[in-house]
Amino acid sequence: KVIPGQTCLHLLSEWEAKSGIRLRRHPPVVHPNGEILRPLSPPFLQATGTDQVVGLGLVVVSLIIFTYYTAWVILLPFIDSQHVIHKYFLPRAYAVTIPLAVGLLLLLFVGMFITYVMLKNRKVTKKAQ
Repeated sequence: KVIPGQTCLHLLSEWEAKSGIRLRRHPPVVHPNGEILRPLSPPFLQATGTDQVVGLGLVVVSLIIFTYYTAWVILLPFIDSQHVIHKYFLPRAYAVTIPLAVGLLLLLFVGMFITYVMLKNRKVTKKAQ
């Protein structure tokens, strides 16, 4: 009887023997009818429907922001300043100011988080001693 996936397992074993590197593998799960089952990914790697909707929303928002900013910074300077499209965009000075402010806020929050975690860990180690 030919087991599905036998060729891949055989090639993997040959590669391990030649390279001397042993890969960590879980033992195969065998169905009562003899078929080798494909292992499922751990539950923390499986995205729920809500996770997928939130992820899609984040991607869509990111694409909209990227498209707006690209049109604002790269395309708008080549369009006549009297054109009606200019009323949909902020003045060009903000093209540098807004990303700079967002970047500084991001660095501030990352620094605050790292400081919080380090202080929390220091308190735990003091209690342990």
